[in-house]
Amino acid sequence: MKALCTGLAFVVIAHLASALASAAVPEIVVQAPPEFAAQARFLESVAPRALETPMRVVGLVDPGPPILVFLEAEDSPAVRGVPPWVAGFAQGDRGVVVLLPARVPRYPNRSLEALLEHEVTHVLAHRAAGGRDLPRWFDEGVAVTASRDRDFEDRARVGVSLLVDGSTTLSNIDAAFAGGSGSVAAAYALAGDFVGDLERKHGAGTIAKLLAATARGDSFEAAFEAAVGEPLARVEAAYWKRQTLWNRWFPLLTSNAVLWGGLSILVVLAFRRRRQRDAALRAQWEAEERAEEAERALEVLEDLDETNQPVH
Repeated sequence: MKALCTGLAFVVIAHLASALASAAVPEIVVQAPPEFAAQARFLESVAPRALETPMRVVGLVDPGPPILVFLEAEDSPAVRGVPPWVAGFAQGDRGVVVLLPARVPRYPNRSLEALLEHEVTHVLAHRAAGGRDLPRWFDEGVAVTASRDRDFEDRARVGVSLLVDGSTTLSNIDAAFAGGSGSVAAAYALAGDFVGDLERKHGAGTIAKLLAATARGDSFEAAFEAAVGEPLARVEAAYWKRQTLWNRWFPLLTSNAVLWGGLSILVVLAFRRRRQRDAALRAQWEAEERAEEAERALEVLEDLDETNQPVH
């Protein structure tokens, strides 16, 4: 009986904890034109679950007031002048997010749900930092880290970016966000990798600690050192130093995606070579058949010539 009561108590506590956890996410209010009604309903349904990770990453307990999410079409005045590779943007101080469903999927967000997580994370990071400004590379890196796990494409983009320009710095990443589509994609990959590396090297909760220190009034550099335990310049130098050619490409070359991709290429090449051999063999057979037919035709002509010889 005692064990049963203990078990029931545990279940009740678990349900209460789950309810509290699910309640600690921002309320989103989606506004959309009729053509995006289905997408609006989808986002409203997935938000309670989808926004748990962003809340945990930025370390907020109270998500604050509702966040307005606008779904806009390509011809909307709200997105006039927005570059074609931008699928969404956020205004943290106003608690507003604008999404362009017609531009999904687009790196680094491969779904409308991931795009919502990414842009809402900007609002939540702004709130967690007490409304203080954050470096662009950090703000975007936090959004990438909170919205999804790194995958093969992320690692490949980081590897290619560093191979092309091994002298990249965080300042260069900030500048790249103002560039074209390729520069922006590389900036997302590098910012996400650097910020994700902070969590991997210094422990989960590092981002939340940094934002909390910023909210207390510390400069970003001071908040970074308080959260990480080392100055930003030293951590940055160590990160770039680890990005050797071996470290960049070995994880890619040994990944399942590359192995399966290589195997697929071998299969395709083998299939193509077999088809070429079969085609050559068929051509040889056809040539032999034509030669035999020509030989038989010649024999028939010779027989006719012999039959039609004049009688002397």
